[in-house]
Amino acid sequence: MPGHRTGERRTGERRTSTSRARLDNFRRGDRIQVFSAGRQLDGNGTFIRVEDGFLVWKDNSGNRNTTSLEGISIRRLSSRY
Repeated sequence: MPGHRTGERRTGERRTSTSRARLDNFRRGDRIQVFSAGRQLDGNGTFIRVEDGFLVWKDNSGNRNTTSLEGISIRRLSSRY
């Protein structure tokens, strides 16, 4: 089974690399909106990090969320008007 675990590791690394590439411009503390299938999830929030193919973020109610990066889009909110 060592070959099987190696395959899983490679897949996980590939997903993490892809996830990081898609979110390179986001920094901890950035104000964001998270969308899934074009619908906004839990309003606005704060970007925390990307970990193992998941977005970790805090919504305006102070709840910490872990959302799969599959099928979502993220928009940074500008603090300038």
